[in-house]
Amino acid sequence: MAIKAWCVKMSEEIDFESVGELLAARSEWIGDGRTRTKINIGEIEVDNPLSVPPINPPPSVTWPEQLFPAALAACFITTMTSINEKMKLNLKSLAVTVKPILNFDKDGGFKFERMDITIEMTVSKGERKKAERLADLTHKYCLISKAIKGNVEEVIKTEIKEV
Repeated sequence: MAIKAWCVKMSEEIDFESVGELLAARSEWIGDGRTRTKINIGEIEVDNPLSVPPINPPPSVTWPEQLFPAALAACFITTMTSINEKMKLNLKSLAVTVKPILNFDKDGGFKFERMDITIEMTVSKGERKKAERLADLTHKYCLISKAIKGNVEEVIKTEIKEV
């Protein structure tokens, strides 16, 4: 079954309102630039990078600017493994690194200008073309990637090792 047809079939079975509840996050201000952010599996403390500089930060500090690239990297992997269930590529290893490049926007604030995405895959000999297709489809269907299209440039580098 083609990926698009599979998505249409899945949409008939999904209660999107319930999914929204599952994906919801709530943040509460707890002082300074800090928030306590709760998601369905627990909570994390998120700080403002302007109040805790990103040079030698304490180990427990996280910023929204870190969580966003992490979400994009994780989305690439989960999308890739879902698509691969249909493609049957012999995927031996997979890693995705996302490096955000910040800049100033026209209002003088900060913005994500670009996401440098590196996909590293190890596959069986002779599966390079299939692996390249998997990377292309992943970029097309990754929900986070789709959300930033037209607003943040994505530069994708795919490194494929055949064994």
